[in-house]
Amino acid sequence: MAMAAQLHGSAAAASAYRLLLLLRVPSSCRWPQNPLADSPKLSTSTGGVGIKPFGVGAKVSTKCANRTTQVDELNFRSNQTEELVAADEDTVTEKRSAKIHDFCFGIPFGGLLFCMGFLGYIFSRSTISLVLGVAPGLATLFLGTLSLKFWRSGKSSLILILGQAAISSLLAWKYSHAYILTNRILPWALYASLSTAMTCFYAYVLLSGGNPPPKKKMVATPSS
Repeated sequence: MAMAAQLHGSAAAASAYRLLLLLRVPSSCRWPQNPLADSPKLSTSTGGVGIKPFGVGAKVSTKCANRTTQVDELNFRSNQTEELVAADEDTVTEKRSAKIHDFCFGIPFGGLLFCMGFLGYIFSRSTISLVLGVAPGLATLFLGTLSLKFWRSGKSSLILILGQAAISSLLAWKYSHAYILTNRILPWALYASLSTAMTCFYAYVLLSGGNPPPKKKMVATPSS
């Protein structure tokens, strides 16, 4: 009987202890009456719209997007800079040239010298016509025709232009000397004037950078 009373007392004490524990449970641990009231609220900011627990992730994604935009802008600017540099390099490396070819006037000048020297030799039988007319005329014709072939093939004709300039300058000096001695306008004064003009023309072509390139090569060369 004593043992039964003791067990009954211990059971009552246990139930009383459990009741005290239930009365002491904090309110934060109880089941919420309105579940929607305790849900996380939306927060609006300049960085974007999101839920408060995920605000850090939204900021990180915004920063990543901003960095990506900045990288794209830098790439675009670098591409523009490279294009400008390439255009400047093309402009700098563009070859200077004259507006007209040497053979455009050289071949007619050589033909005129040859014809006038040949006619002078036929009518006067003078060796001066051969020396100062036929020989330099043939040389100028040969150099001018060779310069035309070099130009068509894309080769440099600088030496040929120098040769024609040397012939015309020598003829200008010889014809001027003959005009001073004889005081005859025809043919020495006319020849001296033509030879001097051709010497100035060849000097212009040389100082301008030589003959202009063929049109096909100018079109094939990229502009940028």
